Amino acid sequence: MGALRLETMQIRAATLLALLALGAVAQTPVSPWESVKALAPGTEIRVASATAETIQGTLKSVTDSELVVLKPGSGPQSLPRDRIMSVSVNGKGHRLRNALIGLGVGTAVGVGVGYGIGHAGCGKSGGWCDLNEGVGVAIGGVGGLVGGTLTGVLWQTGGWRKIYTP
Repeated sequence: MGALRLETMQIRAATLLALLALGAVAQTPVSPWESVKALAPGTEIRVASATAETIQGTLKSVTDSELVVLKPGSGPQSLPRDRIMSVSVNGKGHRLRNALIGLGVGTAVGVGVGYGIGHAGCGKSGGWCDLNEGVGVAIGGVGGLVGGTLTGVLWQTGGWRKIYTP
């Protein structure tokens, strides 16, 4: 009975694996240039050209053969696709999200550390050992809140992300 059940499970697993493999083969690969063509006009981009010049500006338009960038102070600049070495987009920063995450994590850690210090009782009087649990939690929570929030605000996110290289 057990051998038959094992054999049935193996057949089902092999069938599932074959179906998943067929699904993967059926997918058509997306050209890297398609990701550039999918960008909305007005997106901030940075283009490295074959002439070793990096152009930063706002995307005006993209076709199969060229990319047009609005460069501040000089107007639209057309770049043929075969001269483009890479295209990068400027990622959105998440300062508020990071600050809120830092606030939550910092407060939780601060409360835990403050409780531990207040609960320890140290065995001697003086310094941190005289704190009770409530005072330890309050001091640790406020310290963690401030430290975590500042860390979240100052944490760098976003930046340039390369979306095309030939």
